Amino acid sequence: MARERRIKATFTDGRSYFENLLGRQFDFTAATGPYEYLLGALSGCLFSTFKDIAPKELTWKKSEIEVCGVKREDEEVQTLKKTSLHFVVSGCNDEKLYRKCVTKASELCSIFNTIKCVSEMEITYTFI
Repeated sequence: MARERRIKATFTDGRSYFENLLGRQFDFTAATGPYEYLLGALSGCLFSTFKDIAPKELTWKKSEIEVCGVKREDEEVQTLKKTSLHFVVSGCNDEKLYRKCVTKASELCSIFNTIKCVSEMEITYTFI
């Protein structure tokens, strides 16, 4: 069954924000604008997909994803030109399996695949 996601965005002279169905508000500011939310959504979607497909024998203590997006500025439509995701993983018991699961998750993640239509995608890792 399809799960609908819905937000409501409000733009006034004094404030620009969106809110979810629970009424939680997220401001659009110079530091947290649309691209920061897009990159945050990418990391959340990719990691949620990763957790869904990772086998129980794969364990890790902490995973962080540093996401960087570079916009095109020389074209009329300024989409992302390059998107880099750097995983920093501590306490992983099987680095090869972790990488394999991230690769599979990137093939299944809807936001990753949407951005991939316009952007070069790069995934790198640091295992601690």
